[in-house]
Amino acid sequence: MPLRRLVGALAALGERHPRILLTLLVALLGAAGLASIPPVDRDEPEFAQAARQMLESGNFVDIRFQDAPLYEKPILTYWVQAASAAMFGGPGLDEICAYRLPSVLATLAATLLVYELGLALFDRRAALPAAALFASTLLVQSQAHQARADALLLASMMGAVLPLARIYMARTLPAAATSAWSAALFWVSLAAAVLIKGPVVPGLIGPAIAALVLLERDWRWLAPLRPRWGVPLFLLVLLPWPIAIFGLHGASFFVQAWQTDIFPKLVSAQEAHGAPPLAYALTAPLTLWPATLLLPSALEFAWRGRREPAVRFCVATILPGWLLFELAPTKLPHYVLPLVPMLVLLMLARGGPSTLSPRSRTSSRIGVALFLLAGLLLVGGVAFALIRLGSGFDTFAALGSLALLASLILTAAVALRAGVEPCAAAAAICGLLACVLVFGVTLPRLQRLWVAERAAHAVRSISAPDAPAVIVGYHEPSLVFLLGTRTRFVDAAEAAAALQARPSAAAVVAGPSAPEFVRSARARGVDVQQVSTIDGIDPVHARPIELGVWYAPPRH
Repeated sequence: MPLRRLVGALAALGERHPRILLTLLVALLGAAGLASIPPVDRDEPEFAQAARQMLESGNFVDIRFQDAPLYEKPILTYWVQAASAAMFGGPGLDEICAYRLPSVLATLAATLLVYELGLALFDRRAALPAAALFASTLLVQSQAHQARADALLLASMMGAVLPLARIYMARTLPAAATSAWSAALFWVSLAAAVLIKGPVVPGLIGPAIAALVLLERDWRWLAPLRPRWGVPLFLLVLLPWPIAIFGLHGASFFVQAWQTDIFPKLVSAQEAHGAPPLAYALTAPLTLWPATLLLPSALEFAWRGRREPAVRFCVATILPGWLLFELAPTKLPHYVLPLVPMLVLLMLARGGPSTLSPRSRTSSRIGVALFLLAGLLLVGGVAFALIRLGSGFDTFAALGSLALLASLILTAAVALRAGVEPCAAAAAICGLLACVLVFGVTLPRLQRLWVAERAAHAVRSISAPDAPAVIVGYHEPSLVFLLGTRTRFVDAAEAAAALQARPSAAAVVAGPSAPEFVRSARARGVDVQQVSTIDGIDPVHARPIELGVWYAPPRH
């Protein structure tokens, strides 16, 4: 009975205050593991450390990691993270959850915009469950839990897509005509997207607009975007920082960003992140889980309803960008994230089983099979990770896994009998349970994966608070974020000299560099001792690693 009352209360809240219900859902999803998961190498601590240094130095134009310029991404993510850290980062600005909070808030903004997009394209029956299902997908939550640019990019993408959808639908639904505020949202969102991750969102919005213009054989429907003042607004938001960074360093930021980040992704598999075409399509049942449940039916529905304006809009905003990502040699799972909202909306636009053709019923059964398979793989992956990288399968993990397994079975049963709205609600509950299990229970317990945090704890236990640590043979930015900006990457001889000059300091030395470090220390007459050994798995390269923490005891 209490469970039934809870379900009834949530249903009533969704009916009366859908945005409040979505806010509560995103808050629950985001809270799991936000503070307990250590910094995840390599991008997250690099973003967080650069934002921290802005606060420490007072320089909010130049992007730096320690003394080196960081010219891979534009400025806006760092600004937002610095603002969050200034409010919630603690005295040492070293609380990683403060830098992750903007990603959670951006996910909330994206979820609410998905709801508004559902209202613009379909109706309330599709909008609310689609937004809830979108927020609970593994791909969305993987970025919501990291201090990176992708959740902010997603929110900016939705800020541009929503006005475009309203303008497009106004061709057939005059009540959907947009206001000047809606046009302003489009141009500001587009400028923000460029300041977050360069040309990604314009590179997705442009082909989508071109596809819609070609399909309609008309471009005049774009007039409500008001480009006469919209383009100047776009430039007004976009240009101040590029002008400021150009004034400081000339064209070096733009040249380096093109040479080190953008161009390599277009011509080769950057940093070995390569995969053949169709990789995103083949892995979608796992990355989009639990929305996998409705994925095959959505694809079949999109083909049947391709002449309907709302469906045509979704397909035009998904397909060109998806093809570009499939053809690009560099592939990471989160690259397709900006296209997921429209795909999830297609999942909720069709009717229930009673309205489906035999072919559609087959699609539904395929969706159930893929959903169960991906869910079982997830539970198996949790067990494997805890046994291999953690302290074993404990009580919390067992209870979470059992709850998720039970929800998988119940959701599959609902999917075979009920309409898409109950399916989406049940799948979103599965996503919530999986998020708690993965981010709240499993990842914080993978001690062998968090070698940097364990090394930082060992350093703090033996070194003076004001003594900078030195690192030899290990180059991940998480240690700098955990130990402070004054931490330095050095070679073995420089580390020995640092301990000679400041015995209260500590050195973190990778196993292969330890013999050379000891020889250098002895040559200088420094008696170094190893106080801790941390062995585990390098999270970036997925290979065994051993770190030693050394210090020079004071002579009496």
